[in-house]
Amino acid sequence: MKPITLTIAGLHSFREKQVIDFTSLCSGGVFGIFGPTGSGKSSILDAMTLALYGKVERAANNTHGILNHAENEVKVAFTFELENANHKKRYTVERSFKRSDEMRVRSATSRFIEVGDETIVLADKTNDVNQQVQSLLGLTIDDFTRAVVLPQGKFAEFLSLKGTERRQMLQRLFNLEQYGDQLNKKIRSNVQLLKGEIDTISAEQTGLGEASEESVKQAEQVLQERIILLEKRECELKDIEKLYDEQTAIWNDMQIKHELEETLKELNEQELLINEKRKQVAIAEEAKKLLPYLNAYEQLTVKKQKTRQNVSAIQEKLRTQYDKYEKSQVAYDQARLTKQQEQPKLFIRKEQLEQAKKIQELIQELEKSYVEKQAAYNQASADVKESLEVLQKLEAQLEKGKLLQSSLKKELETVKVSDTEREQVYEAAIKAEKAVELKRVIKEQEEKVQKKQLELKATEANIEKQKELKQSQASQAQKLFVSTQRTYHIVCEREREFEQLFSSVNRQLQSLREQQMKEKVNHLAHQLADGLSEGKPCPVCGSNDHPSPAVSNEVHTNLQLDEQITSYESEKHILDEQKQEYGALKLRLEQLHSMLLDAYPEVADTKYDLPTIQPLEENGGEYSTRLKIELKALQQDYIEVREKQSDLLQRYKQSEKQQQDLLFSKQQLIKEVENFTEELSKHNDHQDTLIKEWHQLYPHLEMNNIHEVQEKMKLRIAEERTLVERINKSYQFFDEHQLKIAHTREGYDQATRKSVQLEAEQKNLHQALQEQKSMLTELSKAGDVASELKEVEQRIRELDQTENACYETLNGMQVTYQKLQANEHAERKALEDLTERYEEVKKEWEEQFQPSGFTEKEEVKKAVQTSDDIQKLTEEIQEFEDKLKQAKADIAKVEKKLNGKAITKDKWEETKSLLVNRKEAVSEANQLKGGAEETLKDMLKRHERFNELEKQRVEKEALFEQYQKLQSVFKGNTFVEYMAEEQLMAISRDASERLAILTRHRYAIEVDSQGGFIMRDDANGGVKRPVSTLSGGETFLTSLALALSLSAQIQLRGEYPLQFFFLDEGFGTLDGELLDTVVTALEKLQSDNLSIGVISHVQELRARLPKRLIVQPADATGMGTRVAVETL
Repeated sequence: MKPITLTIAGLHSFREKQVIDFTSLCSGGVFGIFGPTGSGKSSILDAMTLALYGKVERAANNTHGILNHAENEVKVAFTFELENANHKKRYTVERSFKRSDEMRVRSATSRFIEVGDETIVLADKTNDVNQQVQSLLGLTIDDFTRAVVLPQGKFAEFLSLKGTERRQMLQRLFNLEQYGDQLNKKIRSNVQLLKGEIDTISAEQTGLGEASEESVKQAEQVLQERIILLEKRECELKDIEKLYDEQTAIWNDMQIKHELEETLKELNEQELLINEKRKQVAIAEEAKKLLPYLNAYEQLTVKKQKTRQNVSAIQEKLRTQYDKYEKSQVAYDQARLTKQQEQPKLFIRKEQLEQAKKIQELIQELEKSYVEKQAAYNQASADVKESLEVLQKLEAQLEKGKLLQSSLKKELETVKVSDTEREQVYEAAIKAEKAVELKRVIKEQEEKVQKKQLELKATEANIEKQKELKQSQASQAQKLFVSTQRTYHIVCEREREFEQLFSSVNRQLQSLREQQMKEKVNHLAHQLADGLSEGKPCPVCGSNDHPSPAVSNEVHTNLQLDEQITSYESEKHILDEQKQEYGALKLRLEQLHSMLLDAYPEVADTKYDLPTIQPLEENGGEYSTRLKIELKALQQDYIEVREKQSDLLQRYKQSEKQQQDLLFSKQQLIKEVENFTEELSKHNDHQDTLIKEWHQLYPHLEMNNIHEVQEKMKLRIAEERTLVERINKSYQFFDEHQLKIAHTREGYDQATRKSVQLEAEQKNLHQALQEQKSMLTELSKAGDVASELKEVEQRIRELDQTENACYETLNGMQVTYQKLQANEHAERKALEDLTERYEEVKKEWEEQFQPSGFTEKEEVKKAVQTSDDIQKLTEEIQEFEDKLKQAKADIAKVEKKLNGKAITKDKWEETKSLLVNRKEAVSEANQLKGGAEETLKDMLKRHERFNELEKQRVEKEALFEQYQKLQSVFKGNTFVEYMAEEQLMAISRDASERLAILTRHRYAIEVDSQGGFIMRDDANGGVKRPVSTLSGGETFLTSLALALSLSAQIQLRGEYPLQFFFLDEGFGTLDGELLDTVVTALEKLQSDNLSIGVISHVQELRARLPKRLIVQPADATGMGTRVAVETL
C-alpha cells in the first residue's frame, strides 16, 4: 500500500482545502512532518483514518469535535496504490461530514473509487465503503493505527498487547483467518454436505426397490417367454389374414356386380329423356344459324331510323347557333373600342396615386419615429435624474457601513476565544465524554461477564444432564447386550445340534445304501436262479448242477429301502435349509453385537448367566416343525432387539453430538468470560488513567461541570462567529457598494449622452416630416389617395375583363357552329350508307328464313339457346351413352373375375370376427412383451443406478471419514495460533536485529510462553525483564523496532506489500546521540521499499531529513492550517 495524495478541508484546525502530495515526499524514503504544537500535524493522520474508516481514533465517539468551529463541513479524500507482482491498482476514498450541532457531525457523502483508464465507483454508501476498504486492506482501524499509522498514544500499544489480542491482530495483518475460523467453517460445511449426500444416496438406493442380478435374470426370462408367445400369435394372425383377404375380394366383387346391375337399370329408365334432349339440340342448332341474319336485319332497321332523326335535329341546332354568333361579334367590337378610349388616361392617374401612397406611408413612419424619439428623450432625462439620486444614496450608505464595521471589530476583540483556551476546553470535553462512555462500556462489560457466567453455569448443568442420560443409555445397552448374547447362545447350540444330526443322518443313509446294494445282489441272484435249468450250465459258475439255488424271502424289501433313503435325504435337505437360516440369524446377531460394542465398549465386561438349552429331540414331536417354531421366535426376538438397539444408537449419536456441542460451547464461554474479564480489567485501568490524566492536564476544571464551561464558551464562540460573519459580510457589502457606485456613475454618464443625442435626432425628424406632407398635398389634391387608387385599378380591370369575355364568347360561338356543320354533313352521309346496307341485309335474311322450318321471327328467337346450354345438353347425352357402355363392360369384367365363385355374408362376417380376435390376441401379446421390456429396461436402469450409487456412497463415506479426522485435528484455533506464533517469532527476530542497531547490541526482544514480549538485556549477561520496566526512550526504541519489523512483513490480504509507515511521537524522549542513531537507521531503510513518515517538532530531526512537510498553524485572521513541501 502506497499513499499518493491526501486532501483535507474543515478538519480540526484545517479550514481551506489542503492537498498533500505523498508521491514527492515518499521518494526520499524517510520524510518528516514538522510544525509547532497545535499546528495540526496529528490531524493529517486523523484525516487518513477518517477517509479510510470514517473514524478519528482520538475523538469521542470517533467523530465528536472533529469539525472546525468556523466551518459547517469536513471533507477528506485519500488516494493510494496497491501493488503486487501481477498488477498495480489505484483507489480513492472520499468522505464528507456536515455539522449536526456544536460537537457532533453526520455523514453526508462517501465514495470508494477505483482510478484507472475509466473511473469506477465501487461503493457510494457509508457502510458499503467501510466494508469495501476493510475487505480490500484486511485491517481494522485498530490494526491500522497499531501497525501502519501510529498516532499519539498508540505507538507502544502493540508492545504491551496481551497474547490473545496480539494473536488476533496478527491473524488479520497476515491474513491467517483462512487457516482458522474460515478453514473450520469449510471443513464443517463439507462434513454436513457429505453427510447429507450419503443420506440422500442411501435413501435413493432404498427407493430403487428390486435391483439385484437375480431380479434382472427373472425379468429377462419373462421377456423371452413373451417374445415366443407373440411370435405364435403373429403366425396365427397371418393365416387368418390370408383367408380373410381372399373372402373379402370375392365379397367386394359380388357387391360391385350388384351395384353395376342397379346402375344399368337406372340408365335404361333414362332413355326417353335423353331422346327429348337430342331433339332440343337439333332445333337449337338450326335457330343458331338463322340468328345472325335476323340480328343484323333488326339492328340496321333501328339504326337507319335513328340516324334520320339525328340529321333533322342537327339541322335545327345549326340555324340557332348562326344567330348567336352574329350577336357575339357586335358585342366584342363595342368592348374593344371603349377600352382603347379610356385606358391611357387611367394608367397616368394610377401612377400619380401610387407615388402619393408611398409618400403617405413614409409620413406615417416619420411620425412614428418622432413619437418614439420623443418618448426615449423623456425617459433619458428621467434616467439622468434617477441615476444622480441613486449615486448620492449609495455613497452615503458606504460611509455608514465603514463606521459600523469599525464598531464590530472593537466588539470582536472583547469576546474572542483564544485557540489555546478553545482547544483545552474541547479536549477536556472530549475526555469527559470518553470517561462517561467508558463508564457505560464498563457497565455493559460487567453485564456481559455476568451473562456469560450464567450461560456457562447453564451449559455445565446441561453437560451433567447429558452424563446422566448417557449412564441411562449405557444401562439399556447392557440389557440389549445380555438379550443378544442369550439369543446368540441358543443359535450356537442349535448349530452344534445340526452337526450331530447331520452326522447321524449320514450314518443312517450310508447303512441303508449298503443294505440296498445287498438286496440288489440278492435280487439278481434270484433272477439267475429262476432261469436255471437241469443240465444247463450256470451263467455265473458254469456248473451243470444246481444243488441250492437262491431264494428271495422279502419281495418288497427294495421298495421299502428306497422310501427310507428318500425320506432321509428329504430330511437332510430340510435340515440344511434350516441350518442356513440359523447361520444367517447368527451373522445378523454378530453385526448387532459389533455395532453395540462400537458405541458402548464397556458393556463387553457385563456379567450375565446363559440359559440351559434343552435338545429339541428330547421333547418329542417332529423335529423340523419344532425348529421352524423356535426359529420364528428367535427371528422375532432379533427384530425386537434390532429396533431397540437402532433407537438406542440413534439416541447415542444425538447425545454424543449434543455433549460435544455443549463441551465446545463451554470452552467458548470460558474463553469469552476470560476475554470479557480481561477487557473489563483494561477498561477499569483505562478509566483510572483517564481520571489521573484529567487532574494533571486540567487541575482548574471540574469534570462534572465541564459542560457548563463548554456551554459558556460556546456562547462566546457563537457570538464571535456571528461578529466574524458580520465583519466578513461588511467587506462583501463594501465591495458590492463600490461596484454599485461605479456602475451607477457609468449609467449616469451614458444617460446624459443619450439625452443629447435623442434631442438632435428629434429635430431632424420634424423637418423631414413637413417636407413630405407638402409633396403629398400636391399629388393627392386633398383627396383620399387609397380610395381613388382602388377605383382606377378597378376600372382598368373591368375594361380588360369585358373585352376578354366578349372575345372568348365570339370564339366559342364560331367553334360550335363549325362543329355542327361537320356533324350535319357526317350524319347525312351515314344515312345514305345505312339505307344501301339495309336493302342488302334484308335480302339475305329473306333468303335464309324461307327454306327453314320456322314461320315467324319470334319462333327463331325462342328456339335459340346459348352455346353453354347446347354444350351442356350434348355432354349429358354423351355422358349417358358412356355410362351405359361402361356399365355393360364392367358387369362383364366382374363376372369374368368371379368365374362362378360366391360367398355368403354370414361366412364372410364369421371370418372377419375371427380376424379381429386374432389381432386382439397379437395386441395383447405385444403389450405383454412391451410390459416385460419396460420392466427389464427399468430394472436394468435401476440396477445400473444402484451400482453407481453404491460406488458414490463408498467414495463419499471414505471422504467423510477423512473430513471427520480433519475436523478433530483443526478443532479450536490451535493451528492458526501456531501460525500466528510463528509470525510473531519471525517479527521478534527481525525486531531484535533492528533494536541491536538502535541500542548498540544492548537489548533484544523475545517471545515468552504466553505469547507476550520480554526484553533480553545482553549488556547485563542476558538478563530477561518485562517490557513494563523500560524507560520512555527505551520503550520508544523497542516499539520503533517492532513497528518497523511488523510493517516490513505485512502483506495486505496476503498479496499487497505495505509501502509506508507513519510515526507521531517519541523522538522527544531521545538524547542527541541516540536521535542520530535512530535517524541514521531510518535513512538506511530506503532500499527496503518502505517510506517512513515522522511527525515531530524536534529541530535536530528537521535538520537531518531532506524531505519535509511543513505545517503552518491557523492564524487570528481566520485562515486555517496550511501545508507546504520543503526540500533540501
